[in-house]
Amino acid sequence: MTDARPKPRGRALAALIVAALILGIAAVAVARGLRSTDGIRSFLDTYPGTATLPEWAPSGFPAWLSWQHFLSAFLLLFVVRSGLLVRGKQRPPAFWTRDPARFPRTSRTPRRLSLHAWWHLVVDTLWLANGLVYVVLLVASGRWVRIVPTSWDVIPNAASAALQYVSLDWPTESSWTAYNALQLLSYFATVFVAAPLAVLTGLRLSPFWIARPWAERRFPERRARQLHWAVTVYFIAFTTTHVFLVLTTGARRNLNYMYAGRNDDTAFGVAVFLLSLVVTVVAAVVFRPPTQAAIAERTGRVRRMPPV
Repeated sequence: MTDARPKPRGRALAALIVAALILGIAAVAVARGLRSTDGIRSFLDTYPGTATLPEWAPSGFPAWLSWQHFLSAFLLLFVVRSGLLVRGKQRPPAFWTRDPARFPRTSRTPRRLSLHAWWHLVVDTLWLANGLVYVVLLVASGRWVRIVPTSWDVIPNAASAALQYVSLDWPTESSWTAYNALQLLSYFATVFVAAPLAVLTGLRLSPFWIARPWAERRFPERRARQLHWAVTVYFIAFTTTHVFLVLTTGARRNLNYMYAGRNDDTAFGVAVFLLSLVVTVVAAVVFRPPTQAAIAERTGRVRRMPPV
C-alpha cells in the first residue's frame, strides 16, 4: 500500500503558495486603501509613473530590437534549463573532453565536463554574444536612453507605478514612446546589472578559473555559486512577471510592439509571437542530449554513459 500522505516538501510548497496568496491579497487591500487618501492621490497626480525622457529620445521598436528580443528569450530558455541540470547534479548522459589535436595545445590538462555543463557553456556563449550585439545597437541607435535613468524623478515615478500595479489599477501603457519608470528601472537592472553579474559569476565557475588558488582567495567559488543562483532566480522571476504583464496589459498591442514593430491592435504580432513559440518548442525537442552529444563530438571527445 502506498502512503498517500503529502511529503514534507509538498506541504512546505503548499504553505508557501497559501502564504503568498494571503500576502498578495493583503498588499492589494493596503494599496487600494492608500490610494483613497488625499496625500497619495496628490502624489499620483504629481508623479503619474512615467519618467522624464530627453526630447531626442527615439520612439517605436525597430526590427533589430524584435529579433534581439526573440533571440534573448530563446537562448535564455536553454541557459536556464541547462543551468538547472548542472545545479541539480543529475547524472549526465555523456562527458566531453577537449581534443588537443583539434585545438591549440595548452599547459593545462584537458578537463572532463559533463554534457550538461558543456551545453551550458555553449548556450551561455551564444547568449552573451547576442547580448553584446544588443548593447552595441542600443548605444549606436540612442535607444539606451529609454532604459537608462537620466533624471531623479524616475524614483518617485517608479514608486507611483509600483503602487498602481499592486492596487490592480495599472498605469497607462505607452511603451511605443516611453516605458513607465518601474519598467525602465527593471530593464536597466536586467541589462546592466543582472546580465553582467551572470557573466562574471559564470566565468568564475568556468573550468578555466575554478581550480586556480588565487581566484579562490579573491572570489571564493561558493560565493560565486550563490550569486549565480541568485541571478538565475532573478531572471526566472523577471521573465515570468514580464510575460504576465505583456499578456494582461493589452496583449495584441504589446506583442505588435515587441515582435512586429507595429503600433496598432492587429493580430500580426500575436501570429509572430505564436510562431516564435513553435520555433522554441521545436528547438527544445531537437536539441536534446543525443543532439548535444553529436555537436559536442565536433569539438572534442565524447564518452557516452550507459543507461541506468
